[in-house]
Amino acid sequence: RLNFFEQSLAGTERVREFERAIAERSASEGDAPYVRGDVFFSEDHAHYLIFGDGLDGGAGLRAGIVYDAGTSEPEQGLDDFCRIVREILEAAARNAGATGAQDDPNGASAARIEWRPREGHAREVFKSFAGEASSDAFAAQPRVGSAAERVRAGEILEDAGARGLLQRLSEAHADGRAAGMLASGGREPEQEALVARLAGAGLVRREVQISCRKDGHSLFRLPSPEALAMVTASNAVCSECGAAVADERAEELVTPTPLAKTILSDGAWLVNSLRSTLLELGIPEREIAVRQPSGEGEAQMLANVCGEPFLFALRDGDFTAAHTRRLLDGEAETHASHIVVVATGKIQDEARVRLRDHARRRSRAGGEQEVVFVEGLNAAGEELRRAFERVSQDALTRELYELDASVGFNVGYALAARFRLMQRKGELQDLAASAAGAVAGSLREI
Repeated sequence: RLNFFEQSLAGTERVREFERAIAERSASEGDAPYVRGDVFFSEDHAHYLIFGDGLDGGAGLRAGIVYDAGTSEPEQGLDDFCRIVREILEAAARNAGATGAQDDPNGASAARIEWRPREGHAREVFKSFAGEASSDAFAAQPRVGSAAERVRAGEILEDAGARGLLQRLSEAHADGRAAGMLASGGREPEQEALVARLAGAGLVRREVQISCRKDGHSLFRLPSPEALAMVTASNAVCSECGAAVADERAEELVTPTPLAKTILSDGAWLVNSLRSTLLELGIPEREIAVRQPSGEGEAQMLANVCGEPFLFALRDGDFTAAHTRRLLDGEAETHASHIVVVATGKIQDEARVRLRDHARRRSRAGGEQEVVFVEGLNAAGEELRRAFERVSQDALTRELYELDASVGFNVGYALAARFRLMQRKGELQDLAASAAGAVAGSLREI
């Protein structure tokens, strides 16, 4: 716009006077505000301002930030932007006060500027849910392993084969059958590879059990074959029969670690795995809340995506009509506009029908609801990517539609396309995959 004025005047000397004349003309004719707002671009984010009465009939400004998953500290960026705008307005007010000193000698009373966050209904719902939830599925349990170890363990357990082997090992260990379990499988290379992966993730540890050949009584366990060599070299003898330890029975054990017991408990591995997927898609940790697993291999999670609540029902196994009832209890509490069912097994047809019927009834009552079904974690990332992209695009359009008439195109879509085209090699390919790539989770009014 200013470039147009400069070209019209063949210079910059009287650009501001030209702009002021057009603005005054627009105001006298009762037209829409000369400037409805503007967008300011940076490398990995964009700020915007909306002027006038566009928000609940109130005057002032609305500011926000649009960013992707690679943007560092977006909230701080928005705070800095708001501070700069405030300083500009205060300076303008002081200049105006200087020209009308008889009315306001200090020129300061007109410069009382206060930004405040704007939080919608979704934010209140999230706070209520989070008040009864934990951001960590293990919060009520002893904390075992570092965050990186739990993430790695969750990735390993996404493999159904590895998860099944670990479950069988846990059961065999509890029943006292650990010594013979792996031997009964013939030590196939595939099984050995799974054991190696589980050991590398800290989910199992290899031990050597020494038993009396005479009565089968377990004598002791050693952490490695090297430790056994040290014991046998010491000429130790069996406390039961007096024979040399070197002559007693030695068996290799694969024992689940405390981390394995914790992460298998109530499908907590599934909760952590889905949380990792949400973080990869750009949802901040603070926007994710998890309720403790019910004890039946299921849990509920709520994520705030661009101001809209996503309610997740997680099930380690088949998802049935009984699980649907508990999910709808959570939906009634949160009024979530998006329901996502994630199951490692099959989602039964009756459960699908009930949830779709519920969504249709809610739609007839005036409230739209989307239901997404995901069987297996391998499909979760792509399904959620598409859902978040739709929500991000809609949120951008709602937030910035007031600028469309001024520029002649959909500003929200243009921002989405800009982020998609600007993404660097190796990053996510779609805007909303980068998460709430999209919007302005934080908005400010003045």
